[in-house]
Amino acid sequence: MEEKNVGKRFRRQPKKGNKGIILGILIICLCLIGGFSAYAYNHSQKISEIMAQNGIFPNVTIDGVDVGGLSKEAAQDLLVRSHGKDAANQKLVLYYESEEWVYSFQEIGAEYQVEKAVDAAFNLGRTGTKKENRKVVSSLMKFGEDVPLEFTYDATKMQDKLIEVATQFDREAENSSLTRTNGKFVITKEVPGRKMDLEGTMVNVDRVVESMVGGRAAIVADVTEPEVTYEDNEHVTDLIGSYSTKYTANDKNRNTNLVVGCKYLNGTIIAPGEVFSASEGLGEQTYERGYRDAGVYVNGKVEAGMGGGVCQITSTLYNAAIYAELEIVERHPHSMTVGYVPLGRDAAIAGNYKDLKIKNNTEYPIYLEAYASNGVLEVRLYGHEIHEAGRKVEFETVFEASIPKPDEIVKQDPEKPEGEREVTHTGRTGSKVSVNKKVFQNGKQVSKDWFSSSSYRAVADEVTVGTKKPAVSEQVFVPTQPENGATSGASGEDSFGIQ
Repeated sequence: MEEKNVGKRFRRQPKKGNKGIILGILIICLCLIGGFSAYAYNHSQKISEIMAQNGIFPNVTIDGVDVGGLSKEAAQDLLVRSHGKDAANQKLVLYYESEEWVYSFQEIGAEYQVEKAVDAAFNLGRTGTKKENRKVVSSLMKFGEDVPLEFTYDATKMQDKLIEVATQFDREAENSSLTRTNGKFVITKEVPGRKMDLEGTMVNVDRVVESMVGGRAAIVADVTEPEVTYEDNEHVTDLIGSYSTKYTANDKNRNTNLVVGCKYLNGTIIAPGEVFSASEGLGEQTYERGYRDAGVYVNGKVEAGMGGGVCQITSTLYNAAIYAELEIVERHPHSMTVGYVPLGRDAAIAGNYKDLKIKNNTEYPIYLEAYASNGVLEVRLYGHEIHEAGRKVEFETVFEASIPKPDEIVKQDPEKPEGEREVTHTGRTGSKVSVNKKVFQNGKQVSKDWFSSSSYRAVADEVTVGTKKPAVSEQVFVPTQPENGATSGASGEDSFGIQ
């Protein structure tokens, strides 16, 4: 009996609680599976229903504006109302310092790309395979999607506007002007030159337009500084050199050329370091510019030529310049001597091979004043005196050599009697001279140096001699009568003809 009782004590009995847990788990799993299946079925049905719609799928926005369920046309209308009006009212302001040019966004073709954005929104879930499209729609249901709304402008229109502005904006640099009125100088402000940098300006325009809000775009410019400023011209205070020559009132055309030439030179400003060309300053000598025919040297003779007499202007200017101690870059003597300046101190111009060029070797502008009136031609040079007070310069002409006349030029005239001789042109003896520059300080000579050399050609006399021989009287020979009364025969004509 005791053994049986022991056996019952150690037999394992199944626990009723474990079966309940397992059963509960099974029930829960079945519920989950059933619920998921129901959810999946409902979700699939929902996707199918959405994909069957004709409008933009739900949960789609364009730049934050809900367009889900709308047709393309309705979505476009909505966006035009919400964004288009704002774009039309925006302004682009191009500016440079205090100047402005204003354009509406419409003028530059700036607008929202509504149609493009609506097409992109409408095509979500419609452009792939069926599986891909269902996946897109499923994502839309969970997360939605916002389509960006691009804002662009017409670059060609914008460039045309910039070119239009550039025609008003671009300008050449203008030097400060200096005029002399009633013995006083009047100075104007200089104006910097500028040229629009189209590419750089377009970068600034892009920044404004890409913000989709009107704004200011700075014009980028290449700036050219003037050579002469107001401050420079303020230093023009001294008469640094002057010279005058005389002329007679006999030659009206020549006097006209002197007046006209001085008019073109008067008021010229020579900037520091600039080389002034007298030929360019006087300009082309034409009737249209006021010049007339007057005497000029041509092959050793004086003949009528356009602009005759302007060399007196350049010679006067040359002397004013050397007294101002400016640098002479180019100077040519006349082919023959002239009477209005000392020998060796004339300056001729001719064509493009003879010019008077003067360099402003000071640090300040030089104002050139020239006029011809009442028989006096005067040139004055104003600037800033750079030499010590008490300095004076003189120029001394030294005769070096005489150049004899060439052999006379003889021309024959068959209309003049033989042996008759007439001097038709009187030549000249040529010469070579040097000019020395002497410098005085407080009345004491401190230097004497060679300054220039000039050579003036000799010109031959021209003589005309007659070659016409004197007239010879005609002689008539009459045959003598023979004593026997016979006359000569026919052969007599051969012996006694007219000579």
